Amino acid sequence: MSACLARHALLSFALAAGACLGAGVAQAADANGSFAIRGIGSQTCATYVAALAKPEEFTRYGNWLLGYATAHNRLVPDAYDIIPTEPGVDFPNVVAVVCRSNPQMLLENAASSAVTAIRPLRQTAASPLVQVSADGKTVSIHQDSLKRLQAALIARQLFKGAANGAPSAAFTDALKAFQRTERIAITGLPDIDTFIRAIVKR
Repeated sequence: MSACLARHALLSFALAAGACLGAGVAQAADANGSFAIRGIGSQTCATYVAALAKPEEFTRYGNWLLGYATAHNRLVPDAYDIIPTEPGVDFPNVVAVVCRSNPQMLLENAASSAVTAIRPLRQTAASPLVQVSADGKTVSIHQDSLKRLQAALIARQLFKGAANGAPSAAFTDALKAFQRTERIAITGLPDIDTFIRAIVKR
């Protein structure tokens, strides 16, 4: 898990703004904008980061964060899914990047910051999941998100195919070329790092 988290440290450029914006974007429950934070979300980021090395603890925190993401998807208009990839550990790892820079922040506020930072990646409507494979690994991704990533690579003249949401060897090669240019892990997969670099950073 630690190797996966280390890779997500590359996302810090996209999350810096989110950390500043996210703390104040929660829905207000009273006239002063205050609301009760229940469960693990009331703990500090330092506590979360310390738990990342313990699989059972990471699972507890990860489940709370995926519940947080689900609540966001349910309550916020124009957000079918805030994560373009199969949820797994992507959202908890993005939150971890925020937390490493803000150890005293509450986990709920870090989650809100992460949501703000990756908002451009959200799915606005339901879309089937597509399996994308490269070098023996496979990820699931919303088809419409795959189309957006293909379009971003076409705009950079890295991908010569169509933005049709269908994986291909040419698309894998284009992803690797883009990842090499961005100096991130060369996986050939449409992972969260690649999405942030291609769509949020632009």
